[in-house]
Amino acid sequence: MSKGFIITKWTEDRGLVIHLKYPETINVDLDDMMRIFYAHITGAGEAGYVVVRLEKAQSNVASYFTGIDSSNPYMINLMLELGEDPETYGEKVIRDIYYDILKYLLEMDKDMYKAPELIKELKVYLRETMILLERLKNLTKEQKMAQIYTGEKTRKILQLLQQKAMSRKELQNRLEDQLKKIITNLDITLEPFIKADLIKQDWVERSTDVHIFLQNDFTIFRGTPKKLMNEAKKDQPTNYLAKQYLKKVREFYNGYTPTFEDNIKIASHMINPDTYDYIALLRDKPYPLNKLPKSSGSVAKQTADLLYNLEQDNIISIIEDEKDIKWVFLLSDIIVQNFYPEYLVENIRKDFVGGDLRREIATKHLEILETAYPKS
Repeated sequence: MSKGFIITKWTEDRGLVIHLKYPETINVDLDDMMRIFYAHITGAGEAGYVVVRLEKAQSNVASYFTGIDSSNPYMINLMLELGEDPETYGEKVIRDIYYDILKYLLEMDKDMYKAPELIKELKVYLRETMILLERLKNLTKEQKMAQIYTGEKTRKILQLLQQKAMSRKELQNRLEDQLKKIITNLDITLEPFIKADLIKQDWVERSTDVHIFLQNDFTIFRGTPKKLMNEAKKDQPTNYLAKQYLKKVREFYNGYTPTFEDNIKIASHMINPDTYDYIALLRDKPYPLNKLPKSSGSVAKQTADLLYNLEQDNIISIIEDEKDIKWVFLLSDIIVQNFYPEYLVENIRKDFVGGDLRREIATKHLEILETAYPKS
């Protein structure tokens, strides 16, 4: 599990200083912090991410640096257990966390009088973030697939495996070539694929490396909340609310066009455990806003922010009834759907006939697809 956060700042007069840490009990070694700092500034010292292994502190550190030339050179360090990889949580989740922390830090720099209150708010955020990171280890299959879709690296792996089966070495080489960066710990990157039952790893005769075969594929899209719509057609929860809800659903879908950007947006909501809880809850029925169960991982302000984001992204709609009571409805459901990758059978045939695929690999992949077909 994550150990906590250490935020440092580079100053011209004092060098690297500890700006904030959470929890307070977390041990800080400035020599270790300098090692992370040097990892960032080697080269141009630009803004970016690094992962550093600290043997002395028995930690892996996922660090973000705002850049040596930024007006406020902050270094945000997520302290992990030794051997733990930040990719376990999904690259987009980690980047979003750093972005949120940075907003607090920059707000403090703009108004020093607000700093004490902002520090209190930031510590609450860091506490809730540690709870979130722990919950991210227990995602459902559909959340794992959404995690794959939102990550640049995992999305590229899926695209490569949709073309053909590859050895681990070939997959890593092609991934590094296309993303223009070194890929470390491929096992961690492949973990959501395994947990979502999308790939099969196996040895092939006359091969010196394990091959990775795609056996299931998936798609993500917005779907109409069928259960809620059927209930609304029966005037539930009230005639007035039902009419208003059906009108909003029709208006949204009449003007909706699926895009890659929108798919990324809705997939991002799926991998947040608190957001996912609300989507799952609202699939069943609408709730008065003041009676909506509180998420297990959020405080009141975060719940309000979460609902606001869902409303802005047209996942939920808040409708007032005749008594001015606000109700929360699911406006568009998020569907993550497995499907059998029948297209791979034709890919295998073409590659084999064209001499680009060995018989052993073609046979093994077809056997895997045949085994997976009944499950699909």
